[in-house]
Amino acid sequence: MMQTIESRWVGPAKAGAGSLLDRVMAARQYPMDTRGRDVLHSPRLGLLHLPRTLPGATEVAERLVDAVRAGRRVAIYGDYDADGITATAILWRTIRAARPDANLSWYVPDRFEEGYGLNEGALEWLAGDGVQVVVTVDCGASAVGPSRRARELGLELLVTDHHHVPEGSVAEAAAIAHPALPGRARAPFAELCGAAVAFKVASEFARTWCGGENVAAVLKEALAACVPLVAVGSVADVVPLVDENRVFVARGLETIHATAVPGLRALLDDADLAKGKRVQSSDVGFRVGPRLNAVGRLGHAREAVELLVTDDPVRAKALAKALSEVNERRRAMDTEHYAQARERIERDPAVSAAGAIVLADERWHEGVVGICAAKVSERWGKPAILLALRGDGTAKGSGRSIEGVDILTAVMGAAGHLVQRGGGHAFALGVTVRAEHVPEFVRLVSEACARAAAGGGSGPVRRYDAEAAPEELAWDAVKALDILRPYGRGNTEPSFLLRGVRPTAPPNLFGSERRHVEFFLPGGARAVWWGAADRVGGVRQGVPVDLIVRPELDTFRNARRVQATVVDLRPAG
Repeated sequence: MMQTIESRWVGPAKAGAGSLLDRVMAARQYPMDTRGRDVLHSPRLGLLHLPRTLPGATEVAERLVDAVRAGRRVAIYGDYDADGITATAILWRTIRAARPDANLSWYVPDRFEEGYGLNEGALEWLAGDGVQVVVTVDCGASAVGPSRRARELGLELLVTDHHHVPEGSVAEAAAIAHPALPGRARAPFAELCGAAVAFKVASEFARTWCGGENVAAVLKEALAACVPLVAVGSVADVVPLVDENRVFVARGLETIHATAVPGLRALLDDADLAKGKRVQSSDVGFRVGPRLNAVGRLGHAREAVELLVTDDPVRAKALAKALSEVNERRRAMDTEHYAQARERIERDPAVSAAGAIVLADERWHEGVVGICAAKVSERWGKPAILLALRGDGTAKGSGRSIEGVDILTAVMGAAGHLVQRGGGHAFALGVTVRAEHVPEFVRLVSEACARAAAGGGSGPVRRYDAEAAPEELAWDAVKALDILRPYGRGNTEPSFLLRGVRPTAPPNLFGSERRHVEFFLPGGARAVWWGAADRVGGVRQGVPVDLIVRPELDTFRNARRVQATVVDLRPAG
């Protein structure tokens, strides 16, 4: 049986009052100035900061316009994840709308042969293919070495990126569009994804191409068609859904069914997101984004890029089907890898007792271990790094972390001398080490993470926005919460602590494998605890429990009801 890991429940510093919505808004301290209210109540594209306020966007756009008008050969250099793929498509579709016969190509590196970002080998290949201008999307801002090589090759390098760049590590490009480069003014809102940065550059391209604010209809239509692509990139890249990101995602999801991008239409159809059904950010996160990411994880992302740049609906449908099949393989591998990791953790108590869970296995695929590391970190409430042992004598993998532990700092500070290649941020990283160094790497990283977590508590953190009584989970009160959509990082689904709840009937197991638990709360709401059959003994009719739940609206057999998804449960008090 799986170990039960005690969670830490964390609520707001100060209890709010009023309706469920009032309490959530007070806990989250939503900005309530005029712009803040508009972003919350009626997010619209007019609330976006002008594209020219993104540092470097105008300069990159002007150079691109000059290159396209001169007939120079331009290559868009993307990344192999959903953000990079959508960013590539945004710039491609905008340039093609301005000049259908533009001398334009695109390039996405191979995750396994080339790795992330701009690389010298790719630049050499592009120069040999006659490319004269390279414009990056979602990468390149810190590629100092490759940028120098581009200059040696006679390439004009333009960069659009959003990733953190260390002081003194800015690429030597002809122009860089970036919301927060060191030593340069920041954008009014800096937490944009690569697709959003590409969209702002594309908007400046359209304005520059047309010589002012009176942008041609064909370019307006192309940019409007790209807003849903920005939404997909934003959700997939897990940027905070506040300010401009909220606008992009809200508008993108609202118009996604009217998309003029055949590949996006095919993706929605394949994911069973039929017209007339409201697409939520969770649909993008769990059904659309993974299809784009899967080919980059298990093979090459070129098919995903082609899907979003093609104007052929027949080809788009075939590509969407191919991406779906790869995603199913990825899901099966993910399930298998996680089961293997869980078995190793539960077999050896020393693994879960360490400051970080670090495992290496020759059975694992390097493109999938990051997803499994996230599950392990969430389940055991510790930083987790899973490494795939490769035939070349290296171990390559990904790590995910928890609140209070900067995994990149911990790894590079304690074991940086063992790392052949690594990078990331506080909550996630990619790393490659020699296989013979794995035991020492495990020891040093575990010790460093233990020191970082000292005094901060351990175990998964369960956050809630406010306390409520189960009787408050009524249809109208829960419906009012919909104004907070779209949900995602920085604006999660509202959750509530219910104290001393007495289930009104015995719990019931349901699902094809009877893995899920349902019971009913005072007031009539149905509580659903997914995958918790092994903890059903904690629920008994009339016996008080404390719950953290996420309420949502549900229609079952034409009857309306409130369903409360159980996040966690423990004995009352």
